[in-house]
Amino acid sequence: MSRALPVFCLLCLFTATSAVYAASDDASSESNVGRWLSNAAQAVRTGSYRGVMVYLRQKQLDTLRVVHRYSDDIEQERLVALTGRPREIIRRGSRVVSILPANKVVLITHQQKRDSLLSRVGRFSSDKMRAHYQMQLLGSRRLADRPTQVIRIQPQDKYRYGYRILIDKKTYLPLKLNLIYNDHVLEQLMFTEIAYPDHIPDSAFHATYDIDDYKVINHQEMEVGSSPVAASHWRTTRLPPGFELAETGVRNTPGGQPVRQMLFTDGVATASAFIGPADVSNPLIGGTTMGAVNAFGRAVGTFHITVVGEVPSVTVRMIAQNLVHDGRTTADVDK
Repeated sequence: MSRALPVFCLLCLFTATSAVYAASDDASSESNVGRWLSNAAQAVRTGSYRGVMVYLRQKQLDTLRVVHRYSDDIEQERLVALTGRPREIIRRGSRVVSILPANKVVLITHQQKRDSLLSRVGRFSSDKMRAHYQMQLLGSRRLADRPTQVIRIQPQDKYRYGYRILIDKKTYLPLKLNLIYNDHVLEQLMFTEIAYPDHIPDSAFHATYDIDDYKVINHQEMEVGSSPVAASHWRTTRLPPGFELAETGVRNTPGGQPVRQMLFTDGVATASAFIGPADVSNPLIGGTTMGAVNAFGRAVGTFHITVVGEVPSVTVRMIAQNLVHDGRTTADVDK
């Protein structure tokens, strides 16, 4: 699994009412956009809010109840699915507990960075993204009985998606976010109800289910091991513009197989490469698409590479085709 539970933060949908966007003369100012996005990033992480969100992808609509607070320098969040199979996610700092009642399973993961559609707003204020995205204010719109500012983020090439965001004018919390590629909306997230209470009690983050007899699975952090996959050295000969290697390490799969993970990012979008033995069952060869998520797989000698991410297919294909094994080991590189 990569970066643990993208599902836990897949958040919501939007009203279908039409609106007229009127951009003012100063609306296109990047400094103005930067201030809005910086405030939105802060609101996502440190705001106290609770509400109902809808999330639409692949023609499937999920509704979730969310409660979030930031207290004593600790970010806490609880998501409860209101549609589909019962599930609940409780996050405190980097610790994420996912409860799956139908399977009587509790999955515990640790992630320093969230990688949900909503939390991605936190990356939009970085200076680095300006080299690959154009940003523009598009005027005002009302959503969930709140006045919002509309912002468009347009990629400058084919290697990343675009976004349209509606930000609450009073609290700066993003209330709606569209993920867009070639003018098509791939995913939609929206608050249908939102409130900003002065106080959220500890009880709001307690699990609904009695999990005493549930199976607990701990998802381990990446670490360097002693297997051939762990010891082998991989590098890229070419990456999509703006993408860089951000993290690398080794995980063990539930079956005990070591898999090297390499995380690539342009500061906003991310893609992960997984490198394991070539004798895995049903290996992915070529590309596949599931909504906004694309994957590409290929065999390299005794290894198999799969690159997956919420990025265009051309991005995962380029990364996969330009990952090479240079024959050295980690020990050789460290000499």
